[in-house]
Amino acid sequence: MNASNELVINVICDNEVKAPNVEGDNSISLLINNELMIDTCSSTGKLIGNSRALGINVRPKLLVITTPVNHHWGGIDAVSGLSAVAMPVDNTMQGFELRGKLEELGIDVIEVSGRERVRLGFGTVELIRVGNKRVGELLVYIPSHRLLISGCGLNLWLINDDELTRFFRELGVKYFVGGLGATSISEYQGALLRDVIRGLGGVYPLHGTGPRLRRELVSNYRNAHDVGTGSVLRFG
Repeated sequence: MNASNELVINVICDNEVKAPNVEGDNSISLLINNELMIDTCSSTGKLIGNSRALGINVRPKLLVITTPVNHHWGGIDAVSGLSAVAMPVDNTMQGFELRGKLEELGIDVIEVSGRERVRLGFGTVELIRVGNKRVGELLVYIPSHRLLISGCGLNLWLINDDELTRFFRELGVKYFVGGLGATSISEYQGALLRDVIRGLGGVYPLHGTGPRLRRELVSNYRNAHDVGTGSVLRFG
């Protein structure tokens, strides 16, 4: 039994593999306290296979799709018992495709246009949309643990020092899990993140972090951790 204030994050899918009998995936899927799932791998096969290998029963109360790009929700058919899925407001063909899939499955959609709070058993979760009017991404913030999670690339949207430092400071972020940037440009933009990262209690780079930046962080920062598929992250 977990302590009531402990968050346990199971990394079900990621580019890197850190456990036996699981597959790497060019995507992400996180399960938090068996209640909140963030993204669903790139395919049903990957989500089912990795979950079984890790001994995880995938029955979350809420699913958050951080971006409607289909490799972030390809395994959604493997998630049972869902009553609602949160996604960012997105007016691209990918957004229409995801909404169509959710309608086909008979799942209610929570479309987040700004900031929205959801209450789960372990506490409050704040969903924060970043992007522009047409395309967006959801960041997940858990205030009780000062934990920020990005399923894609954080600095694809917050692209200069002032925006990044202000965003982290205003939220009071202490821990970061997920994508810091995945494009060739982001390898340069990674330099903008270093001052922010240096001041955090822990950084866990996953899918959505450029491989070069990921290696650099783990090698050069004591607070950056080498994690991937099969990792279990704990925040007390």
